[in-house]
Formats: sequence, structure tokens, C-alpha cells
Amino acid sequence: MGTCKFCGKTERVISEVLQVCRNCILEGDWSKIKPHVLNVHTEVRKLVELPEKPPKAERPNIKLKCNLCINECALSDNDISYCGLRNIQLRKLGQLPYPSKSKGYIHGYIDPNPTNCCNGWFCPAGTSFGYPEFSNYEGPEFGTYSYAAFLYGCTFNCLFCQNASHKLFSKKNLFDIDTLANQIVKNKKITCLCYFGGTPEAQLPFSINLAEKILEKIKDEKRFMRICWEWNGSGNRDWIEKCMQIAIKTGGNIKFDLKTFNEKLNLALCGVSNRRTLKNFKFLAENYFGTRKGLFEMSACTLMVPGYTNHEEVEQIAEFVSSINIEIPYSLLVFHGDYQMRDLGITPRKQALKCLDVAKKYLKHVHLGNKFLLGFS
Repeated sequence: MGTCKFCGKTERVISEVLQVCRNCILEGDWSKIKPHVLNVHTEVRKLVELPEKPPKAERPNIKLKCNLCINECALSDNDISYCGLRNIQLRKLGQLPYPSKSKGYIHGYIDPNPTNCCNGWFCPAGTSFGYPEFSNYEGPEFGTYSYAAFLYGCTFNCLFCQNASHKLFSKKNLFDIDTLANQIVKNKKITCLCYFGGTPEAQLPFSINLAEKILEKIKDEKRFMRICWEWNGSGNRDWIEKCMQIAIKTGGNIKFDLKTFNEKLNLALCGVSNRRTLKNFKFLAENYFGTRKGLFEMSACTLMVPGYTNHEEVEQIAEFVSSINIEIPYSLLVFHGDYQMRDLGITPRKQALKCLDVAKKYLKHVHLGNKFLLGFS
């Protein structure tokens, strides 16, 4: 049970950490609410020794500039990048080398197909979509595996993060690309490579290089290797376009986490603007969606955070997606309390069904994920 410090309302769906309700975020005095919101994120990031905001060193002190994501960090000797993966002092000491095209911070494991991936409802590994061009199976690929590539680091600071372990990286998670590529190629039952995290934006050069190296190694084999990315969409446009092209060529797809539509709400929940996310989604959808027959190239996905990502937010997201193409798949995920928002519990059934009904008014392909959780709501 949380209380909004701006309107005084007390409700189960007001986060005890955030201490501000959805209505005040969107309709209240933003000049007062924004500093509070940013301070909440500052305190949360201190817990894992990450900077409160993207460092913006000025000349002549700039030692590293990064343009992989919306944060565009400029680091001096003493700075840490917003994602946490670039730390000049630790690199000099050999404790935390930067990720690069040839090395990445990753935890990889295999999942039996079909997996519980957010796009599993139209993926060739779990359905007849893409058969026979991208799968040998007319139906689920039982007996094959997906290589789940959990990438450390994130360009957002979601208070409800479902995979907060991405913040706890160390040198032991640093792997060279040839070792990983050989491991994946060696297992002939692996037919998918799925990047998630965190978010892949912080390590896009590495993920692209690994994908290309694997594809080069198997080019003479009659073997499928679908490449997918799941991200928050904040990446550099040139890099995300390369990912899209690889996904299309291999039978993979890209999933955008459209966490919110309203920028103020994204700042409150995730600490960073969603402006680039929406622009990137629109760019890829307008240029690549529908270019491959019989298999969707990308999708949108929204986690229904109780009290915050309600049916009004979902309607705005669905309307935005439909303004591009009503055929774009849209997944709604049932939320469970995690990280700094454990107190919010599971998405109420009423909220989930209302969101589902609203999304279906705008889009042809809408899916409800994590449905089993509704039994606990």
C-alpha cells in the first residue's frame, strides 16, 4: 500500500518506492514531480553503484564517447557509463574491460523449443509460421534448442525490472566471440539465438558480430539459425537497422518493449525518455514490416504494471502501433512484482482483460502473455 506524496491518495497500486500515482505523473505539476522522480532513480542506482545520469564530460576531459544508445555517454577518467559497462579506471586496472565487437558480458544457456519467449506465439520454433523457409518442422520444433543470450548492462533503469541481475556483471561474465560462436555451432540442435538482458543496446556491436560469425560458420550447412533481439528500443538507428536485416534474413524477429507511450511515465518508471524507442519502432516498422511473407518481422510488447500501465496507456500504445500497420503483433504481459516494485503484486485480472479488449480494437494480432499469473491475482 503506497501513498502519493503529491495528492495524498493511498492505494495498493501506488509504488512505495516511487511514491507518486499515475495521475499526478501525467497531470500534476511536472516541475515538482520530475525532480522527485529523478531522485528516486538516483537512490536506486546508488544501490548498485551506477551513475545517477548519463555522464557528459566536456573537452578536454573526454576520454571515451559512446553512441550506442539514447544516453550517448561522454566519459572522463573518473566516469562510469550509464549502463555500467564502460569504466575507464577499472579498465586500466584490468578489472572490467569494455565490451567490444570481439568480447561481451554474457550469460548463455540453452532452452528447449518451443520456449516461453514473448514472440513464441508466431515464432517458427513454436508454430507453423515460417515453414518451410525458416524451419524444417510444420509445427513446434520439439527436440531443438534456442540459445538464450542474456546480455549484461541496460540503457534504462526500470524500477520494475524483471531481470535485475544484469546490473551485477563482473569480469567472469566476459567471453570472447570465437569461443561462444564455436560452442553454438557445435550443438547442431540449436536453431535459434535470442538476445535479451538488460537490453542488447549496450552491446550491439558484439551481438551483431557474434550473429554474423555464427552464420558464416554454418553457411555451407543446411541448417537454420534464427537470430532475434528483445530490447527497449533505445539504440543507435544504424546499429538497430543492421540487427533488423539479420533477423529478417534468418527468420528471426525483433521485439520492442514499449513500456509506456507517455514520456513522463517512462521517466518515472524507467528513468530515461522513450522518445527514441518510439522513433526507432516507427522507423523499422515503416521500412521493414511486411517485407517477408508469412512471418512477422517485429512486434511490440507491454508489461501491464498495476496502477501505471493501465488500459489508457495500452490504448495509446495500440493506437500508435496501428497508425503504422494494424498487422503488427502486440503482446501484453501480466506483471509480477519485482526489483523495486515488489509491493505492486500481479496485474489484476480486470486490468489485464480491459487492456486486452482495448488493444484488440486497434490491432489484428494481440496476445496475452504470462496468463498463468492471473490465477494468483
